[in-house]
Amino acid sequence: MKLYDNVILGCLTVVTFFGASNSDETESVMKLLWDLINPGTDSSIERKDSLAILTVMISAWSFLLFTIDGWRLSHKNWQGAITYFSNILDSNDEALCAAACEALALVFEFNCLEKFSSKTKDSNKELKDNIIKQLRSRLSETGNERISSQDPRTGFNSASATLDFLEAGFV
Repeated sequence: MKLYDNVILGCLTVVTFFGASNSDETESVMKLLWDLINPGTDSSIERKDSLAILTVMISAWSFLLFTIDGWRLSHKNWQGAITYFSNILDSNDEALCAAACEALALVFEFNCLEKFSSKTKDSNKELKDNIIKQLRSRLSETGNERISSQDPRTGFNSASATLDFLEAGFV
């Protein structure tokens, strides 16, 4: 991982946070990050980034998502985000899994699942239940909820916190 990649992503996020004059500007930077995070099959972007860079991109995307009201988000830009992040939950990289957990918790907190899922409203409960099963499985693999998905930088256990949040029924 090159240090300047992290610095550039951090600068882009901070400049957007302080410099964007409206949610459309913030969402356009989020779209740029999303295209790097999840290049489509028709994209000319090739995934060569390290897992650490992918983790930073997901964290930056989540941070910017946090700054926008959910009802202002475009319906077309984020379809499939829940599926993408839930697939990352199976990653062996703890920091990447922690970033995906945080992104999923934020998406579910917005309660605008139709903007982040290609599924119908009826299948959103099934989607949530599947993520809960994934998180339980991840936590039980190590036999210690305090170790699994613990962010190595902060010690925060994202998988456990996300599981608690989803099971509490806030969504």
